[in-house]
Amino acid sequence: MESCRVPHHVLLLFILTFITVPVSAVTTVQVKFNQAAALPCERKCSREAKWTLFSNQSVVLARCDQTSCWSLKEGFKMSHDQYLKGDLTLTITAADYSMRGLYTCECGGEDINDVRLSIETMISSVQINPGEDLQLDLHVSERVEVIYKGGDSADPHGEQICTVDRSSLRCTAEYTPRTSLTNTVLTLRGVKLTDGGNYTVRDTENDEDLHIYSVSVTVSVRVVQRSSSGAGRDQSWNGTIQMRDQAENESMLEQEEKLKLKHKNGVTEGRDL
Repeated sequence: MESCRVPHHVLLLFILTFITVPVSAVTTVQVKFNQAAALPCERKCSREAKWTLFSNQSVVLARCDQTSCWSLKEGFKMSHDQYLKGDLTLTITAADYSMRGLYTCECGGEDINDVRLSIETMISSVQINPGEDLQLDLHVSERVEVIYKGGDSADPHGEQICTVDRSSLRCTAEYTPRTSLTNTVLTLRGVKLTDGGNYTVRDTENDEDLHIYSVSVTVSVRVVQRSSSGAGRDQSWNGTIQMRDQAENESMLEQEEKLKLKHKNGVTEGRDL
């Protein structure tokens, strides 16, 4: 009687199909730009504990053992007191955009958990006069896009006006003659009234909004107010003039002139009598 033989490659595929690999959930920690961040990791570890980059675990940021802790990269540290209590938290002293990404906590060469560092979107209000240059800090120089949305735009998502990848700047035909890139700062020269609106700096690689600039382009208006003596006083406003206050000032001057005229007439009438 012949035995039934299964080819080795079929058997191997069958085994791999039913092997389950545990996948640890990724914790996300979000902080404001340039603030401290604590990446959590809980495990009573009697051996060496360390934090590495998820993308390259040969890059060790900080490590601890039973005697002490070491910081191997500036801005990253672990606490030995916490390590002895089973708290392997990695502290980032001042988080910036270059530090975003996945980090791995290990104990004795075993991965415990992965933590993602994210930075909150920055929001800035900018007031600028026509003809001045608008500067937008992109914060990073790789795979970034700038999206513009005007106040009267029908598109809720806005339109992409520029992209940056390393030192390469590409903008639409309308913006190319007016834009330049210095390090991570994008400059829009000769701002016009129609340039007002929201400019969003978006990291396309990590699908994150880094910075939203709300830009108001205002016109400086000078108004001269004159007293009854003829002396003038200059005052300047940005944007809309307070027309009500101006009207009140003119009314007060008119009443003052009427009183002077009435007084003069009263003196003349007295002489005639």
